[in-house]
Amino acid sequence: MRIKASFFLIFLFSFSVSFPGYGEPVAEKGVIDLRKTASEKFVVRLQGEWEFYWNRMLSPDDFRIEGKAGPLFYGRVPSYWTDYPEDSVETTGMGFATYRLLLLLPEGYRNSLAFEIPVFDSSYDIFLNGIYMGGNGKPGKTEAETIPLYERKFFRFNPDRDSIEVIINVANFHHRRGGFWMPMHAGTFNEMQRKVSLSWAYDWATLGFLLGFSILFFFFYIIYIRDNLMLFFSVASTGLALRPLFTSNFIIQSFTTLGWDWTVRFEYLGLYVILAGWFWFTNNLYPSRSLRIMTWGITAVLSVALVLTLFLPVRVFSHMTFVIYPLLLILIIYSLAGSIRGMLKKNKIDFIYFANIFLLSYAAIHDVRVSLGRATIPSGYILTYILVFFVFVQAVMLLYKWVKAYTEKEKLQKELEYINRNLEIIVNERTQEINARREEIEAQNMKIAVQNRKLSDTIQLKNKIFSVIAHDLRSPVVNILYMLNLLKDEEYRDKYDSFADASIQYSQQVINLLENMLVWGRGQEDKIKYAPGIHDLADIVLTNLSIFKETADKKDISVNFTQIGNSKAWFDKDLMDIIIRNLLSNAVKYTERGGRISILLKDKSLSGEGIVLKVCDNGIGIPPAKQKTLFSTGEIESTPGTENEKGTGIGLKLCQELVRLNNGTITVESREGEGTCFSIVLPHQK
Repeated sequence: MRIKASFFLIFLFSFSVSFPGYGEPVAEKGVIDLRKTASEKFVVRLQGEWEFYWNRMLSPDDFRIEGKAGPLFYGRVPSYWTDYPEDSVETTGMGFATYRLLLLLPEGYRNSLAFEIPVFDSSYDIFLNGIYMGGNGKPGKTEAETIPLYERKFFRFNPDRDSIEVIINVANFHHRRGGFWMPMHAGTFNEMQRKVSLSWAYDWATLGFLLGFSILFFFFYIIYIRDNLMLFFSVASTGLALRPLFTSNFIIQSFTTLGWDWTVRFEYLGLYVILAGWFWFTNNLYPSRSLRIMTWGITAVLSVALVLTLFLPVRVFSHMTFVIYPLLLILIIYSLAGSIRGMLKKNKIDFIYFANIFLLSYAAIHDVRVSLGRATIPSGYILTYILVFFVFVQAVMLLYKWVKAYTEKEKLQKELEYINRNLEIIVNERTQEINARREEIEAQNMKIAVQNRKLSDTIQLKNKIFSVIAHDLRSPVVNILYMLNLLKDEEYRDKYDSFADASIQYSQQVINLLENMLVWGRGQEDKIKYAPGIHDLADIVLTNLSIFKETADKKDISVNFTQIGNSKAWFDKDLMDIIIRNLLSNAVKYTERGGRISILLKDKSLSGEGIVLKVCDNGIGIPPAKQKTLFSTGEIESTPGTENEKGTGIGLKLCQELVRLNNGTITVESREGEGTCFSIVLPHQK
């Protein structure tokens, strides 16, 4: 069960790196509406479609010229401009552009606001309502005019109108591509100040924590130098501990003024150290000859990349990301595969490693998406924070391993002393254990023999019952066939009524016999199991819709599902699954080609009616006479479908019984040639 759950986590993980941004407002056509968001306390990401002017450095005055044409393209933010579609705007990695966004505020909103500006690739100036607020470096129209810089900006702004015009001039001639790759944030001043302060606190705490543990693991390696696992974990932890210095809030600027190019160089050098340390850590954790050869090769490649990074310009060595990302993917796949193999061998430690590697893999993929400008959750780099937890777990596991080894050593020592002193006693104890187990086995054999006899008796009883059923079933059927053959002759036509009455009587016998058999069957199975609870009815409907989708598609039947309000009710999940499956099967069976099926799930609990489920179709309908006996148990009749589909005739009766068992009601409304609608009402609570 735990292994199945692990595979399910992998399945979920494949979807977890791309989901929408928590219901925040999103800019459309260069406008983001904050009229319902702006309040006394709020923080939002300025994400979505910004006006984008490629190879144009526009000032606020340029946008006030009457008759000025609007933008030719709306660019998605955050994103590098090289990711924009070529058929809409032709961009290159090097160049300059102007971004523009209009923020709509509530009428009369004049609270003090703050803006947090992330770093751009690789320089920018920002204007709010025509006021220059600052920037990074110096954006220009050529490489000579441009000065790159990485420094996060935070400033206060007091709006004097019900809108804020944001204009950002961005230039990049030094990195391999330019534009936004992390989102801007805006909000009330106190909330934004709190957000920025927490971000700095997290970075400092993470740096200190990881650096301290990397030193601790290195000391462990010094104490027990044969354990290379500790050495490589220390190397990887050191690289990740230093990462906040050159990313996110760029803590390095608190110590020294480091040039933009060296800030980027150290960021990439840290990635090489992390990747190499992690490959060697994985090689020692799940050793294999092929991985060892691969790790040596990767170490050589990263060593060459390290030298090139020191001497080549940023626009050249930044292309190493196309090497780093595939290597990271290989590392993730191998680590997860190694932990899964350990779980299959029921190694408890590997369950912990799998969970930790899973989290690290998620964080690594998220950070890759951030670096590509494609993050979809409101956070920056998170790998370092996740590693804090991983390092803590690793430390616990290390202490556990040492304590376990020491405990095992003491236990073996005591057992050896005990064996030396009490060898004869131990032999007698083992003999008594063997005798006790033999007696237990004999008792189990006797119990099995008794059960075999009971099983044999049960089988004989069932054979007798089936023999009686076969005889009793054959007799009325033969009589019916005999009378039907007689009716073919003219001389017996006058006895039609009597033969019909007799046939009805014989048919009733068959029905009664089958009903008796079903009652006996329920008795054998200890009746129907009923285990109610609060469940989501919509989930069951959607599951069954997927089952019948192919059948409906073959008949060109359109299926529509509508949910109004709450969909949770009090019922047995398995029994309700049988009910819905039967109703959907009948709806498809008795609907003509090109027809439609409508399903409505509505919460009427406030009026005391409970949860209502309706399954309606525009099929052939049910005759009024048949509607009266549709749920009765007096007779069983199966009507072929629109394309001669077969059935047993007990489906709706079974539905009625199961709905009643769930303390609900089922009704039908139908007109011949117009369709049928079944309605089920279930209690919304116990």
